[in-house]
Amino acid sequence: IVLSNPNLVLGTTYTWTAVGTANVGGYSDDLSGTLSVISQVLTTDDTQGSVTYTITPTSGAGCAGASVVVVVTVNPKPNASALDETICSGTITNIAITTPNGVAGTTYTWVVSSNPGGVVGAGPGSGALIAQTLTNPTNVTRTVTYTITPTSGAGCVGPTFDVDAIVDPIPVLNNPAPSPICSGATFNFSPGS
Repeated sequence: IVLSNPNLVLGTTYTWTAVGTANVGGYSDDLSGTLSVISQVLTTDDTQGSVTYTITPTSGAGCAGASVVVVVTVNPKPNASALDETICSGTITNIAITTPNGVAGTTYTWVVSSNPGGVVGAGPGSGALIAQTLTNPTNVTRTVTYTITPTSGAGCVGPTFDVDAIVDPIPVLNNPAPSPICSGATFNFSPGS
């Protein structure tokens, strides 16, 4: 909060008191008269809170002006959580994203932050469910890491959270079609991948 003196009285200084709701921290009074900006890092728990500042200007001659009340609303930041999931190549992920701290109106976006195995089908998106068809082009298990960003209905961005989609390969038969046999002959076939 930048404090100003619109009538330009010389030598004006400012003092303030601050009162916050029980769930808000980081605010303090300043009775020194040496600051012209209220710059405080305000924090809250999982619910909205507020801080009420009562600001009093005083002229260089010691004359106090009318106090001004400023109320600052402090909105919470949401968090995100999801469980790692293991799927078979070619199937759809079903990674549900939640907000453990319950901040209302939270939405989610995600990006692929790691895909060293070149899994096909992984990409950025939004919503409360990561549902993508992932194909593992290799013969070993590969992991895709999604980084999720939660944003509250009030526009507060919470900390990011990583979740993994572990994609197991599926075997593929590479045997040619067997030759025809005569009735009564033994059929022998050894599948290979």
